[in-house]
Formats: sequence, C-alpha cells, structure tokens
Amino acid sequence: MKIIIRQISMIFLLIALTSNAFAEIKLSNALAKDIGQAYGFYLGQNYSLSKISKKYPSISGLAFIAEKEFSATFKSSIDGMDALMAKYAKNEWDKIKKQLTTQISSSINIDKISETQAHQFVELVRERVKGNIESPVIETLLLFKPGYNNDPEREFLDGFKYKYSTNGVGKAKNVAFSIESPKTWVAKEGNRPNIVQKFVSENGRGLELLLILIKEVPLQPGEKITEKDVLEILNPKDIQDFIPDGGVYLNSGKLTLESLPGFWVHFKTNMSRVRSTVGMETIMYTIFYENKMIQIQGQVMTSINGDPADRGGFKKYEKLFDLMTNSLVIANMYK
Repeated sequence: MKIIIRQISMIFLLIALTSNAFAEIKLSNALAKDIGQAYGFYLGQNYSLSKISKKYPSISGLAFIAEKEFSATFKSSIDGMDALMAKYAKNEWDKIKKQLTTQISSSINIDKISETQAHQFVELVRERVKGNIESPVIETLLLFKPGYNNDPEREFLDGFKYKYSTNGVGKAKNVAFSIESPKTWVAKEGNRPNIVQKFVSENGRGLELLLILIKEVPLQPGEKITEKDVLEILNPKDIQDFIPDGGVYLNSGKLTLESLPGFWVHFKTNMSRVRSTVGMETIMYTIFYENKMIQIQGQVMTSINGDPADRGGFKKYEKLFDLMTNSLVIANMYK
C-alpha cells in the first residue's frame, strides 16, 4: 500500500514542480494596461461623484460618504499604482493621466443623468466598496492594497474570494469539488496530466501558486487508506520518499480534511530547466477519498539562479495556503 501511494505522489511532484517555474518579476505591458484601466475607473468615478454633488445638492452628502468609503478601502491601491508607474515611466505616466482626465470630462455628461439615476450611481459606488467591481479592475485594486501584499491571507479573510467548482469531469476523475482562492489568484487549467486546476498569484503573473491534483490509487475492492496507513507514511524513513530527489525535508504531520485521512509535508527543492536553476519551497497536503489521492500543493519560488526572489518567502504565504486548502469541499460526500 505504502509503495503504491509513494509512487503516485512522486509522479505528482515531478509534474507540479515544472508547471510555473519561470514567471517574470517585472512590470509587464499587461500589468501596465490593467493599471491604466483601474486608474481610469477611479478617476471617472470621482469625476461623476463631484459633478453629481454640484447638480443635485440633495444627494451631495451621500456622494461624499460614498467617495470617502471607497477611498478608505482602495485609495492606498491607487497610490500604489501611481507610485509603480511613476517609478518606471514617470513622463509617460503623467501624460496618460492627463489624457484620461481629458477623455473622462469629455465623455461623461452629467446633464443627461436624472436625479434618480444619480442616486443609483451613488449607491453603486457604495456597493463597489464591498468588491462588486468588474474584472480586471477589482483584481488590480486588490493587488495593490499594501496590507494584502504584506499579509496575503487578509484578502481571503476579508471576503475577496473566488470559488472554483467542478462537477468531476475530465482530470477531476469524477470527484466533484469546490475550493476558494483570493480574487487576485487567477484560476488556470492545468496543462499537465492529473493537474485539475492551478491558481497563480498577482493576477496570474506571480511566482506563487496552488495546484490541485487527483490520481487514482489501485486499491482492491473494499480496500481503503486509513489513518493507520497515514501514520506509517509519516515515519522519518517513508516520508522522505514523498520528496523529490535532492529535496530537503523540513517538517510534516497528520491532517484531517473533509473527515478524510491525510498528511502534509513541507520541503525545499532546486530544479533546473534549460539554463536556469530555481529554488522552490512547497507544502503538500494529501488526502484519500475512496480510490483517489487528492493533493493540494502550495508553492513559492524562493530563488532564481541562486539570487533570492525577495518576495517574503514561504512563511508569508503559509497561512493563505492553509486557508485555501481548508476551503476544499468534496460535493460527492454530501449527496
């Protein structure tokens, strides 16, 4: 039993560790485009609230409150975008902001907006404070919140979450489940065998990811993985077999998720591809459901060619990985 589980787990690791190892660490054109869109959204909203207050004094108080509520939640994000763009392209960014201001003032005609419509817009702004904003604006705003950057689990705990669900088709191997991730972690289909879904930080451009893998375990009829099996796996000799060659064991333990037996193991690895060597730190959560092994792997890139990635390290994301894993719900179990 242990040998079968061990072999399947090693296959998972080899697949997962090659899936997203070379994300860029710089301001990309795609990110600059998202920033421009989010910044224009903010300027347009403030312009509209200002004009509404002047035209309809009866709702100017509500408009003022809406603007302050939005600023309290997202103004730090706007400031962060502004600082990043100014750092890399100050002159061009100043020109873009002027163009945005001109376009907004020429395209928004408050005279055509009734008082009822104006009141509805003010209420819409207050709803936006809760995160009810179209994509990719909401993701960009959240990406630049200073508190979320330092403590990524806060985005999740504050309710800015995305729920991924599958009915069990394809790589899910008839396991219907759901799992939650922060809104700034983009869900992508796994491009390798057994990877059902992956979630990538920083709107899909980051160096951190969470993978969900499902593999069938060749059990005999009536056979199942028990807590006793898990305890045997966790002995110092056998747990090492779940770590790739050259990997360094850090710690491990038993876990229970969805009332199913399982274990977690935390380790470091270095992998080479083409001319680059990447350091990775991984926590792997494994549970057993019927004849399936379900693995959730949280991965953080710690170095590239020996140079630190300088993104806070694994510790920064450990709580978030726990929260995301704990949100797993296997729908089959509740029918």
